[in-house]
Amino acid sequence: MKRLLSFLIMVILVNTLIAVQPARKPFLQIKVDGVAYKSGGILTVTSGQKLTVNVELEGGRRDFCKFPDTYADITGTAQILSRGNDGLSYELDGIKAEWKLLSQKFLFAGDEFVTVKSQADQSNAEITISSAKFSQSFVKVTAKATWQFIREGKTIEEENLAEGTVYFKIAGSSDVWFSSPNVQAGGMRNEGVEENLVAVQAQFDSIENHFYKMNFSAIQQSVKTLQTSVNEVKTTIDEVKKNNTSYKANFVFIGLPSDKPYQHISFLASIKTDWGELDPLLQDIKLQLGKLPAQSSKENQNELLRLIGKYADWQQKLPENTFKILPRYMPEITLETVQIPESLRQKSIGDYSQSLKDYAAFVDRRIEQATVESQKISSTQSRLQAVRLFDGMLRSYFSSINWAEWKNTRE
Repeated sequence: MKRLLSFLIMVILVNTLIAVQPARKPFLQIKVDGVAYKSGGILTVTSGQKLTVNVELEGGRRDFCKFPDTYADITGTAQILSRGNDGLSYELDGIKAEWKLLSQKFLFAGDEFVTVKSQADQSNAEITISSAKFSQSFVKVTAKATWQFIREGKTIEEENLAEGTVYFKIAGSSDVWFSSPNVQAGGMRNEGVEENLVAVQAQFDSIENHFYKMNFSAIQQSVKTLQTSVNEVKTTIDEVKKNNTSYKANFVFIGLPSDKPYQHISFLASIKTDWGELDPLLQDIKLQLGKLPAQSSKENQNELLRLIGKYADWQQKLPENTFKILPRYMPEITLETVQIPESLRQKSIGDYSQSLKDYAAFVDRRIEQATVESQKISSTQSRLQAVRLFDGMLRSYFSSINWAEWKNTRE
């Protein structure tokens, strides 16, 4: 009860240090080759061009630490000991308190028209523009900062999240005026037609998401709705042509909403095999861990590192996109739940006894989880076979359209 009371008091203390003015919502400052751009900005680029994107996570708790006189009502009664980008320390009523930045992670992601080279703990990335033809591309940056508040030996952690997007347009690009993952239009623009194209893309997205949830009854209805939306595009085009005989436009439907799920059938079959190897591996590691002495020695540390490496090797052999694809169907299977704790991902052992306990606990937990995960992966892979039926229906429909082009992206 006393511990809970102490924790509540600290939470109240943190929350009562109310800003003189509210701290800004966390946001990203984005620079491309040293030039600042707002999120949503469009840059004109050339094919093959290389760019450097730098971001800074500002606002939120960083405002509080950098400018306590503006964003924290403590400067009148507390002694500020230090302030800056990565933390704030002060003394209030004879008690020292501190905010400090524990970690920052940045995720840079783009579409198929950009190549992104970055590291999770780095705030910059190298971007290479594709030489392929496109009307518009993008790079999206997601940032997460973890802050810790410490007072009288007690701690509270806080996360600040922000994201921003920069778009790229090829200089002197074609007359394409509508471009989405599955629909493209060029020629003369028309707002009515554009509204219909937006609806078509929405149905593509809806069907794909239903596949990830394996909601096959909803897919059946959505396929009919998609066909209706595509037919409405043609109806609107015909109406526009009646009022403007010089109207010319070209339309391309790209791929099918079943493309990715269809490819995931074979992917999940491969992953099913990988997960089948996991339980025997974990059981072997557990057996060998049980033989390790509790006393630390160079030999014992090396053996523990070897056993940690056996699991790490299994994880590294998984396909590159494993933890992008699996969570789409099974949200509970994520990189965070599968990977070795960060404290054990080191090249050397610090506290041997604690590391041995932590790794043994991790292995026990993974043994419990691995069987359930294998069953879910197997079940999902079997159920996903139904994609083939809907894929055939969609392929037949789009290949029959004669007023627009359909690009088959799988063959």
